[in-house]
Amino acid sequence: MDKMECDELPLNVPLKCFLDYFTCSICMTELTSTVTTVCGHRYCEKCIKEWVDRSHSCPCCNKELSLTQLFRDCQFDSLISSVNAEKEKAETMYFSSLIDSASDASEKEMSQSSVVEMVLKKHLKNSFAAHEQYMREVGDQFQQTFSKLETETQQAIADLPSHGLSQDEIEQQKEDLQHTLSRRRDSLQRELDTCKQLVADAYDRYLKENMPQFSVLPVRVSINLLDKGDIIPNIVLKPAETVGEKIQKAVEEVMKAKNNPVIKWPDEVRLFMFGPFAKCSPCEVKQIISNILNDGTAYPEVYALNHDSRPILEFNMKPNSEIIIYGQIVCESDMPKQCFINTFKKGGEQKIDYFFCKQCSFKWICRCCMEICHKDHQIIPYIMNHQPEWACCYCPRKKTCILN
Repeated sequence: MDKMECDELPLNVPLKCFLDYFTCSICMTELTSTVTTVCGHRYCEKCIKEWVDRSHSCPCCNKELSLTQLFRDCQFDSLISSVNAEKEKAETMYFSSLIDSASDASEKEMSQSSVVEMVLKKHLKNSFAAHEQYMREVGDQFQQTFSKLETETQQAIADLPSHGLSQDEIEQQKEDLQHTLSRRRDSLQRELDTCKQLVADAYDRYLKENMPQFSVLPVRVSINLLDKGDIIPNIVLKPAETVGEKIQKAVEEVMKAKNNPVIKWPDEVRLFMFGPFAKCSPCEVKQIISNILNDGTAYPEVYALNHDSRPILEFNMKPNSEIIIYGQIVCESDMPKQCFINTFKKGGEQKIDYFFCKQCSFKWICRCCMEICHKDHQIIPYIMNHQPEWACCYCPRKKTCILN
């Protein structure tokens, strides 16, 4: 076979083979206005110039570098452009084949199909194509997040010698950084697997009733009451539902079941959406929200919501996302302590613990008075889990109550 024939061979190469080569290791996005360094690494022109101005070194190999040692690589830009064009063609052909394979039928088959069957076929082909695209986007977000973490870890390791550490300390720090990266990678992988499983579960439940478009599937999320450290899982949010009413109702039901009902929702309470790959520790969540409120900083997969927001339709909210309640919801436990004679409800089913104060020499003291009025006294239990028929507490009668 001569060279001309070889040049005409159709060659199919997976796109993932090129992704690492086409990604700037500084901004973690596709290279633009590619620049090559004397040490053989490629970056976006803007990214590497800003880096060299600050660090005077190559981000990948840490070799000393100056602006005069950067060279534009126009051919590489052309290569990226050609690959992207072929990618768009391949995607178009791929999804066209999916749709065709789902809807292909001869005229005879179509004439024999029921009206319902034809409707299902029509929606199936669109849902299948949308599902493929959706899961590809989720996978891309996972890969981008991990690549960014990996680059930050590599940079941190490369900077260790400049911190004045001994060799043993450098090795220990390097091991700690690699261990943290491995742990974060495993955490991201679990989030990805959970996200995929929840998508599959949602489809399975929903398809028992109809064949929906992917965008109208309900999403299962969790609610994080940040100030109380409570997580409310498995809240199903439908696309058309407004988040404020749904979240408020769910929180009030859960807190009522915990015998700590919500008394008030202050105006300063805010809602934020954190996607599955944006979830982090409570301290980091507070810092992110503070930056958003104070500086208007934007974060991937993090959105400020208002009472009327529809996050599935507006922000493409994914399964396993988290709704953060930022600010203090006032519950019964947050209210000032009150003597039982002020909270008694006739005909109710209140259970009360009573105590005896040896120092004051009387009994029938309610728990709130025991904790406040008789603080630091010698107290022993008198009757536990009692259901009184009247507002009984001897603390006010003995004129020792400071709660009234």
